[in-house]
Amino acid sequence: MIDTVTPGATGEGPMATIVRMTVVVTTIALFFGATINAILGQRELAVIFALAAPLGISAWGFVRAGHNEPAILLICLVLTVVATLVLVLNPLGVHDVAITAYGGVILFAALLLSRGAFSAVAAAIVLAASVAFVADLNGLTRSRITAYTGVAQFVEFLAIIGVFVVLGRGAVEIALGSLGAAERASTDDPATGLANRAAFFVKAERTLKRLLPLGSKAALVLVDLEDFRRVNLVVGHRAADGLLREAAERLTQVAAPHLCARIGDDEFAVLATDVGEDASEAFARRVHDAITFDTLGVSLRSRLGYARFPRDASVLETLLLAAESALAQAKQPGAGRFGGPADRI
Repeated sequence: MIDTVTPGATGEGPMATIVRMTVVVTTIALFFGATINAILGQRELAVIFALAAPLGISAWGFVRAGHNEPAILLICLVLTVVATLVLVLNPLGVHDVAITAYGGVILFAALLLSRGAFSAVAAAIVLAASVAFVADLNGLTRSRITAYTGVAQFVEFLAIIGVFVVLGRGAVEIALGSLGAAERASTDDPATGLANRAAFFVKAERTLKRLLPLGSKAALVLVDLEDFRRVNLVVGHRAADGLLREAAERLTQVAAPHLCARIGDDEFAVLATDVGEDASEAFARRVHDAITFDTLGVSLRSRLGYARFPRDASVLETLLLAAESALAQAKQPGAGRFGGPADRI
């Protein structure tokens, strides 16, 4: 069942594509709104849309960094503010138009945000609507039908928005799931909860590109569970999944908060940032020791290889080749199940 999404979670699945499309379309719409209102002589509205458009570009920056939910949250809040200001300047008042404008944002947020973020957007909309109604009741808007706007209309508005919130969010959770649930399904390994192979490659490549200009160091560690197929046959698939979860928990404990992933049936990977060349071997040995354990009558042994960034390679593909070469060396007789760069052997 849908619960929450960790802020800043990254993902490259279908929902991430939807987020990109949403940000692009919204930004174009804001630019278009500014242009149309300028042509029609609505200068104040043109300024509102023109000031909001760069925030859409800011949301695209979040998307490029992999922070999809903050991008959608920013777009929803921008649309809420724009709708409120437009309603205050609208000669037809804030009642029916408010339901249309805010209802659209509610449904938009219900489709793409986690529960916590959606609740924040709903609260922001109620607050913004309250400001618009109070301003209208006190004659502070451009409305020509203020006499028809009263507390009863505000209560009616809140009731209708409540229906949008309950039915919109409920239908989305049942039918589709939230952005966070969809991303986890496409980027997380179901057996261990770690990042899967595709997510690891995307996140690792993005991380290395960020580190390279800064001159930062990192270490890539590959861990292979020894004879895990035989273990699978001996204890059964369900128990083997339990062993994988145990290995993942031990890996996370020793390697957190670095990027950890299961990239194969019996292979794990860790990209440890801010780990210097001298500390790489010690870190790799801690990982190796953590995933060498006995549990439930089963002895799980691991073989490990690691490579250093940028000394051994400066891009992900060649860094993986270097780590895999070290892992192959760890599988040789007498290697002690541990392999490192050539200059460390």
